[in-house]
Amino acid sequence: MSFVEDRRSLIVRHIFDLLTREGFRVSDPMPGGAAGFDMIAKRERLRLIIKVLQNIDTLRNSSAMELIRISKLTYAAPLLVGEKAGGGPLEHGVVYFRHRVPILSPDTFQDYIEGEMPFISSGPGGFYASIDGRRLHQRREELGYSIGYLSNKIGTSRRSISLYESGSAVTIDVYLKLEEVLGEDLCKSIDLGDISRNLEMPPEESLMENGFLLEVLNLMMRHGMDFHPVRKFPFDAVMKETIEEFFLIGLLESLDQNLVKINAMRNISQIFENDSFVISKLRTSREHLGGCPVINLSELREIQEKEKLQTLIEKRTLA
Repeated sequence: MSFVEDRRSLIVRHIFDLLTREGFRVSDPMPGGAAGFDMIAKRERLRLIIKVLQNIDTLRNSSAMELIRISKLTYAAPLLVGEKAGGGPLEHGVVYFRHRVPILSPDTFQDYIEGEMPFISSGPGGFYASIDGRRLHQRREELGYSIGYLSNKIGTSRRSISLYESGSAVTIDVYLKLEEVLGEDLCKSIDLGDISRNLEMPPEESLMENGFLLEVLNLMMRHGMDFHPVRKFPFDAVMKETIEEFFLIGLLESLDQNLVKINAMRNISQIFENDSFVISKLRTSREHLGGCPVINLSELREIQEKEKLQTLIEKRTLA
């Protein structure tokens, strides 16, 4: 094992221990970092899909897009935890971004799950503070300051003040001047959940090279199911039911496949508190495999009505 991989494994274990200590339900860490994530965590309504890298610059755009896609499908927040970018360490208390994925250092992550939310982000040209635009507007009016007066006091334009009051982030030096002139802390914490909700869903990649998955997709769509294939995860698709309700779906080419994938999928579905099942390409009389419900591809082919498919899924997942 290389030093980089060994160090990454130590960070994964550290994050796992922190989450467990803070009352999160956490999935077993994925071995080797080959998957699109390292662990899933849930506490109350907060769901996190976490990937760990020592150097955040190694995050590929394709990996980031898949991480965002699965997060949107499972109503979770994507998060990368890393130690450095380029040649230097990540600053404590700062949120970074790569390919739109929010990134925290291990220390900043610890603060976050302990309730100390960051309010500084890294962007083009330096660091920026998130401020409460509504409170800025209120405080300015309380003091009787016009937009022009305040802009002159801090050395910026009137348009900038209007943008700040609309919620735009400010550079650190401007933030400090605003705080001094207005006599109030105007910082606004950065909520990972808000970041996730505002992310756009990336497009799905082509499935033409996987005939089995393509057939399942077509069958599900024929029945009006909201079915979404995924990559680099222990499951192969997410089928959405209602708001925040979904199934994790695994595809089995053969019944003698390694059960590690099924066990990992079941572990994740238990953390999310959502059901999962597998679709077998070969016909089998077994209704469960590794504790996971099984539906035959032949059964999907024979069903003609959406209600019958929903009944079959419900019967197998509740058995």
